[in-house]
Amino acid sequence: MRRVLALAVVASWVVLIATLVRKHAAPDPTAVTPPPLTDLAARDEWFGLYKDGRKIGWAHRTVARRDAGYVFTEESRLTLAMLGTRQRLESTLRAETDPAFALRAFGYTLVTPAATFTASGTSDDRTLRARYGPQGREADLVLPLAEPIALPSTLRPRILADRPEPGARYRVPVFSPLTARSEPLVVAVEARERLTTRTGVVETLRLAEEHQSVKTRAWIDGDGNVVREEALLGFTLEREPRESALAAADDAAPLDLVAASAIPLDGTIAEPRAAGRLTMRVRGAGAVAIPDDPPRQRLAADLLTITREPLPAARPPLGDVPADLGREALAAGPFVEADDPAIRAAAAAAIGDATDARTAAERLLHWVHTAIEQTPSVTVPSAREVLASRRGDCNEHAVLLAALARAVGVPARVVAGAVYANDGFYYHAWNELWVGAWVSADAVFDQLPADATHVKLIDGGLERQMALMNVIGRLAFLVVEETPE
Repeated sequence: MRRVLALAVVASWVVLIATLVRKHAAPDPTAVTPPPLTDLAARDEWFGLYKDGRKIGWAHRTVARRDAGYVFTEESRLTLAMLGTRQRLESTLRAETDPAFALRAFGYTLVTPAATFTASGTSDDRTLRARYGPQGREADLVLPLAEPIALPSTLRPRILADRPEPGARYRVPVFSPLTARSEPLVVAVEARERLTTRTGVVETLRLAEEHQSVKTRAWIDGDGNVVREEALLGFTLEREPRESALAAADDAAPLDLVAASAIPLDGTIAEPRAAGRLTMRVRGAGAVAIPDDPPRQRLAADLLTITREPLPAARPPLGDVPADLGREALAAGPFVEADDPAIRAAAAAAIGDATDARTAAERLLHWVHTAIEQTPSVTVPSAREVLASRRGDCNEHAVLLAALARAVGVPARVVAGAVYANDGFYYHAWNELWVGAWVSADAVFDQLPADATHVKLIDGGLERQMALMNVIGRLAFLVVEETPE
């Protein structure tokens, strides 16, 4: 349940599709002209993957010419732990483009102890057609395109070919199918830097990249090769010879991401599941991510107060939804498959004879709590797959509850934030359900509304939760007052 919601080094369908699909639209008036199209040299690059200087795996990337364009491949292997459970992760990507880097076909696989996730598809510049999901239970996804799409792997060499000086900025719109909108990827040329690496000193160009508030840095040599990449949480890729990259990782005691990303807490909470009101002081650069979200969550300067909201007295009939809630809270999506027949059947069975939104929400919440085994999981949560496997952590509980609720006409959204559990605050996911008003709901704890130790940071599924990487390691809490119900 105490899951790190955004793994900087774990490739997933969300990360793939959010960065694979890049629209080459005209830049805004303040942006530099996009980097030119240029021939790419064949590459075969190996990297060691490190966390705070400790080796946890490797990565391998290639670029090859073909008659009709290019073939790009990426693969990685790493070992982590989640709540003491060893997790070995393997990912592979193969993509084909035309000579102008427009995507023509791709195949992707993510193998974890929980599942093997696959995605494959084709593009003809007008439509992206894909199949995605756990092996053997894939679903179809069709996305209309306004323009050709291209791989992000082509961007850095093209920037280098533009011979930029420090201070140059590039802005490329990135289309996310999960949000159905473009969000900019901004690349800034920071400086020329002589970088000391494990294999010697290299003259590089340092680039800073930002997308959906996620910031990374890359050092590129004069030939366009990546020398080093740095992400948040202390993860780095270091270019190495093949033999060094493949050398065994330091996995005698694998890094536990949950423990490593816990939010420091000064003070204790005696009865977290019964907390009706909680006041804390917030510290750190990540505090700016905490929203003021009344009536449940209020932030004044550095003082955060969370009050467990009451359930509304009125019980609106199922399907009686205000028009201003919008379609998104009732819509099916690639990972919240509210229109799946199995989801619809399970939701109908779970609510039984309920005719109002609140009763239906309560029954669905309790059903997810009792039917889904709570177990650490590093995979891509899909409501359809969670229903089939009946296991997972907080993200699996949240996407399934959202899909079940929407399937019977209860508006639902996924929330990401932090919750107090056992000895401190950990990153977590839960829901908000509309039952006459938006009310917090946590299927892991079987709570409607959720207790006051739930600190909301972000609305949205995995496509939004990537932004949590900018918060992890940059936030701390100090307990001021706890009031039980």
